[in-house]
Amino acid sequence: MKQITLNTQREYECDVLVCGGGVSGFAAAVSAARCGVRTILIEPGGFLGGTATKGLVAPFMTCYDAEGKERIIKGLYSELEERLLEAGGAVAADRCLGENSYNGYRPMGHKGVMPFDGEIIKIAFEQMCLEAGVKLLYHTTLIGCERQGKNISCVYAADSNDIISVNAKMFIDTTGSAVLAYKAGAETMRGNEDGIMQTNSMFFTISGVDKAFVDEHMRKTKERRERFYMDAIEQGKKDGTFPCGTPTIRMFENPNGTYSVNMAQIDEQMNELSVEEITKGEIEQRLQIQKLIEFMRKNIPGLENIELVATASDLGIRESRRIVGKTVFCLEDIKDARKFEDRIAVCANSIDIHQKDRVNYTTHIGANYYIPLSCLISNSVDNLLTAGKSLSADKYAFAAVRVMPPCIAMGEAAGITAALAAANNTSAGEVPFKDVQKILIENGAFLD
Repeated sequence: MKQITLNTQREYECDVLVCGGGVSGFAAAVSAARCGVRTILIEPGGFLGGTATKGLVAPFMTCYDAEGKERIIKGLYSELEERLLEAGGAVAADRCLGENSYNGYRPMGHKGVMPFDGEIIKIAFEQMCLEAGVKLLYHTTLIGCERQGKNISCVYAADSNDIISVNAKMFIDTTGSAVLAYKAGAETMRGNEDGIMQTNSMFFTISGVDKAFVDEHMRKTKERRERFYMDAIEQGKKDGTFPCGTPTIRMFENPNGTYSVNMAQIDEQMNELSVEEITKGEIEQRLQIQKLIEFMRKNIPGLENIELVATASDLGIRESRRIVGKTVFCLEDIKDARKFEDRIAVCANSIDIHQKDRVNYTTHIGANYYIPLSCLISNSVDNLLTAGKSLSADKYAFAAVRVMPPCIAMGEAAGITAALAAANNTSAGEVPFKDVQKILIENGAFLD
């Protein structure tokens, strides 16, 4: 890999640098700083949260087991929920265990979701970071790095005025597309064995839903096609009034009475790493959302008076580049409920693969499964970890744990691991996993 040294105007020093301020980056930064190491988080936007805020993706998917009986994703995630509930910015997950407007009236795979207020959660993310001692650098975009042997030594980033450098002992890539890993020359993967990716989309929020009417329709209608107006959508596709391949009505009530809608979609494969294609996709999605609003008003009872509140500022990228870690988390690990010795999270999230004209949704109904720490550690760069959507996983395991509660759990573990490595001047892979597990358990995580 060709090394490029840039002239920088400012230089920062820290123990742990987190690149990307989405939910996994937030969790990684807070957890590292709480371990007593100097932590910096750089984020190209003006607030934290990633898909939860910029992407308007809501609610948080389930933190419960498959039956909705036991909460299994805890730790920092539970702390965040408590913070939001205190501020009136969420509906508790234990109030969303049945079929209701908060979980989109879906009986399977959505027990124990958590609706949240997007503005209140921005503040919660920031205050938890600042209270932990994290230095936040907004409007700061990763542009390169230097590598010495098997270690990253320095990251370059650009703000609106300068190019900066950040020297650190440990680096956590929570960019969502393994940008730092790629720039460091780490081994990565992308898509499935044929390079096929999940479709991309844009969330939007609406007001004016006749909640009483919709609730009653969902209560008395159990047949899926009728319940989610699939025939009306199919007819709309035929006559050109429904503009994409989404097969069902998908909307979720928020704490403030608006609804988050997950129906806009780019049907064709696109290169999510191309700024030109992302720009084109975002422009087209906003036009598509206008058509969806018109269709919903005319064809879906209870939505006759809806108004568009907001479209996401960023296109929703479901799948991108991932690291190749010391372990590749696989479908078989989920099916077999493999209890990894180095487990850092317990999950029961379903496998959710969005494609052009359908969603391959495999509801997880079996035993809980476990995410190993080793799938968050690069196999080729000693001081590089990841969390969230850049984990080392095949397409099926990735499709199960790409949702936000598991991403927060991964970020928590990555931050602790990076902090321990920095404090002891070791590589990420040399950190005893039992030391990480001990801290996770002390913080309220569930690992059994």
